[in-house]
Amino acid sequence: MPVEAVVGVVAEAVEAATNKAPRRNLQHEAPSSPPKTGFFFADRETLRRADPGNFCDSCRLGYFKLRSLVVQSRYRLSGTRSFNERPMKSKAQNTGNGESKAWPTVMNWVGRATAFLGLFASLAGGITWLVHRHMVDAERKAKMALAEAQAEQGDYQGSIATYAEILKEDPTYRPALDMQLNTDELWVEDFRVTAPEGQSTAAPAAAMLDQIMPILDSGLTRAQKAQMPDILAHIGWAHWLNQGIAEREFGDAAEQNLHAALKLDAQNVYANGMLGNWILQNNGDLADAMRHFDAAVATGKARPFVRGLELGGLTYLDRKGARAAQVRVANEMRRAGEPLDRDYKRRILSFCFDPVVTDRDELVESLSAVPPDDEWQTYLWLDDNPYHEDHHVSHDFIQANLLEVSGDKAGSLAKFRALQQELTDANGSMKQSVDAAVARLSHG
Repeated sequence: MPVEAVVGVVAEAVEAATNKAPRRNLQHEAPSSPPKTGFFFADRETLRRADPGNFCDSCRLGYFKLRSLVVQSRYRLSGTRSFNERPMKSKAQNTGNGESKAWPTVMNWVGRATAFLGLFASLAGGITWLVHRHMVDAERKAKMALAEAQAEQGDYQGSIATYAEILKEDPTYRPALDMQLNTDELWVEDFRVTAPEGQSTAAPAAAMLDQIMPILDSGLTRAQKAQMPDILAHIGWAHWLNQGIAEREFGDAAEQNLHAALKLDAQNVYANGMLGNWILQNNGDLADAMRHFDAAVATGKARPFVRGLELGGLTYLDRKGARAAQVRVANEMRRAGEPLDRDYKRRILSFCFDPVVTDRDELVESLSAVPPDDEWQTYLWLDDNPYHEDHHVSHDFIQANLLEVSGDKAGSLAKFRALQQELTDANGSMKQSVDAAVARLSHG
């Protein structure tokens, strides 16, 4: 067979083999044997040792072609490319390596950026929450301050409504609950109702009590044991207002609640003061009522409120001992430096010391309530308006009677005779009282 034919056959066989053979990794596995194509074996060493000089021109051309094909087949069988393809492979590998090295870096930065954005979003959300919370707290503090100011000004209804707005946003906000309850109790203590002339106060009183009583009942359900006597006392007083002013309740609910408060705390200032007033208004025992008032005063708490209940129950109470009790209360207040408004002073003066209205027995009761010195000082403390008509005449009359009650009959007679001379041309009950005193002391 001609050499050219052999070379052609071998070349075709090698080409076919390299196209079908699987690629291998030259770094891990070398070819175990040269490619085999039928009857002909050709490897690199055989072709290298062959002397192309011994070939003819045609054979020499076939030799170089065959050698090139064998070498290419070796690279293809090992998973590589030809020498001419090495720069492309190297460039592709470099590009691939660059991309493979750049991708983790990119992903790392992406991860960091995502984490940063997440942190920023969390911080932004937290800051937004804090700002919103600050605004809510500021608004709530403003409403709390408004409610307190309303209560201080006596607008208890408005104050309770403001606390209700706060509790609408947060029904469990304890400061608002507690302050609303305190305001409700103040409203009960300072309960006032007016109505147009000729109309009853029952309807407006009932409307107010409809707001007051649910808050007291709710406060009792969550109260600590130490708070319960105060709340029970105010519930009892609200029932008494509902009965006495709103005129829509009957029975002993008020008394029961007041006694229930005293069972929990026998010295409770509110229960004692309210029960003392309740006893007087229901024609109870005066001494029993005064014991409750004394217990309330002894606590040193809510003194103006207790005095108001006490004097309110005694004023114009036309019963034996009521005038003496009232003078004792006024004397205690004077000695303790407690304030007493002019209306109450005027009422005590007219009820206990009026020279015209008060008969002798009532006047003696009033002037015998406390020691003479305290009596005189208390009388002057009550009559602190020196500009009313016949001011000095009234003083002389009271002083003359006080001297007689205290046992200084000579001094009393001298005082009465001086008054008799001053009232020579006068008419009325005072002149009659002076004439009677002069006659009584002159023969006594």
